[in-house]
Amino acid sequence: MKKWLSAILLTLSVGALAACGNNETTTETDSSSTNKLEQIQESGVITIGLEGTFPPFSYHDETGALTGFEYEIAAQIAEDLGVEAKYVETKWDSLIAGLDTDKYDFVINNISITDERKQKYEFTIPYMESVATLAVHSDSEISSLEDFAGKKAAQTVTSNFAQDARDLGAEIVPTENLTNSIELVLQKRADGTIHDRVTFLTYLKQQPDAPIKLIDGKTSSSEIALILNQDNEEFREALNDIIKKRIEDGTFAKISEKYFGENVMYQ
Repeated sequence: MKKWLSAILLTLSVGALAACGNNETTTETDSSSTNKLEQIQESGVITIGLEGTFPPFSYHDETGALTGFEYEIAAQIAEDLGVEAKYVETKWDSLIAGLDTDKYDFVINNISITDERKQKYEFTIPYMESVATLAVHSDSEISSLEDFAGKKAAQTVTSNFAQDARDLGAEIVPTENLTNSIELVLQKRADGTIHDRVTFLTYLKQQPDAPIKLIDGKTSSSEIALILNQDNEEFREALNDIIKKRIEDGTFAKISEKYFGENVMYQ
């Protein structure tokens, strides 16, 4: 009986030691796997989340190829990291949430830095600033933001831009999207509309003869950056270094001018 009991205890001890050894191995593996930058460099691929249906930021051209302002920004970042870029197109409603399941390494989609998002995710330094701008008919007497008080603003009612218009004292004329808003201004059924300045620049580049003028001054603004998961400090710093370098050497400015006709990069 003693020999049998000793054998059982010996077996349990060996099993316990083996379990401890396995836990240590797992811990080391998990620890190394948290270094996102090393993972990307070892695999040779960086996975990037974007919409792909959001011109001019990311969209498919007439040949079906993915392109756009932020597509090219991301491509430059991948090149500077020395890895291949893999793009994962995802609808906006679930785009940022894809980070929760490591669907991609970062998201680039004209995403504003907000306190709410910072509670769960990390941001790089900004690469551009989103500036809300008032557009009116070219023959409008409105020449300043102050002149918009008491006027009619064509806006989607739940947008931040609608609130900007209310803050200026304007009356909201509900619309479904930016295209409808601009149409109402062109038809003079609304006095103006507020939206992201780069969106107006894109519209005017495509429709250079449109009777639209932009009013000086911004109604609001937000910083735009890459968004990624927290606790990836080395990866975030590597991205920051690239963004800073490419803003300073004019690489990103050339991409901006290609799509917007001017430099909209963060200064």
